[in-house]
Amino acid sequence: MTLVRRIPSPRLTRATALRVALAACALAVCASGVAAQVQVKYLYNLSSFSGPLRYEGFRVSVDQESGETYLIYQNLVRIFSPSGMETFSFGDDLDLGHILDAAVEGSGNIILLSFKDSRSLVTRCNFRGEPIGPFEITHLPPGLDFYANRMLHRNGLFYFASLASSSVIVTDASGKFRKLIEFLPLLDAEEQKKSGAEASGFTVDHEGNVFLTTPSLFKVYKLSPDGKVASFGRSGSAPGRFGILAGIAADSRGNLLVADKLKCVVMVFDKDFNFVTEFGFRGPRPENLILPDDVAVDRTGRLYVAQWRSRGVSVFALAQ
Repeated sequence: MTLVRRIPSPRLTRATALRVALAACALAVCASGVAAQVQVKYLYNLSSFSGPLRYEGFRVSVDQESGETYLIYQNLVRIFSPSGMETFSFGDDLDLGHILDAAVEGSGNIILLSFKDSRSLVTRCNFRGEPIGPFEITHLPPGLDFYANRMLHRNGLFYFASLASSSVIVTDASGKFRKLIEFLPLLDAEEQKKSGAEASGFTVDHEGNVFLTTPSLFKVYKLSPDGKVASFGRSGSAPGRFGILAGIAADSRGNLLVADKLKCVVMVFDKDFNFVTEFGFRGPRPENLILPDDVAVDRTGRLYVAQWRSRGVSVFALAQ
């Protein structure tokens, strides 16, 4: 007679059960990707003493040092404190042509980009908005004319973008030419054949990567400082797909914030172009967005979203 010894099954202790549950949660997070890594909360709308701004068509710029926000609207530069209240405005009495953009130097001087007499003009102003002299763009290569309708200041460099030609001129802090970036010649053959491939959004992150959004191609392009080009994006209505691309910004963690006018959302992608989340969604509530256009983010994670339909600028907090 053969005896078979029965080995009792191990008992699942409370500690073991907890470890199993934690492991299951970790697997669930991995399976869901990175969608839970960024939380978004609506804070407020930029306001004056008359109440929230109800205009549209703003260009938004943020001074990373002071936390102030600069809005360019109908040739007026409006400055807002970190709490979202207007503190100062200037520009309506300046003879600078049509003001397009603004940036702030480390010294606190304000640099204005404008268009006057069929050419781009860059002017240095003090903190009160009083012009103190031109910002000369020098040492341009022969045959290269200076034209720009967007401007950013990053890491001591100025980036002047022409959205229509998808090109960027980079200068040092004194305006001396450093390099020209032309995105269109960098696209593949099929993309180059498509007409109307101009950019609608432009930003530079803190590592010096340059980003452009191209609505007709449903793509975001990235050019790294070493000259490598990467892109992502597909058309569609599903989360993470693009409708009509608009502004783009990069936060301090490398996340990309991309506005989509058609879907009325801002999408969040991580630095590897993985889709994280989207928020806004057309509607009347304060946390909703209607035709989001320009976006900017400050170093504390506040995101500024300029909208149309008299919705002004909504401010959100990004947490990770």
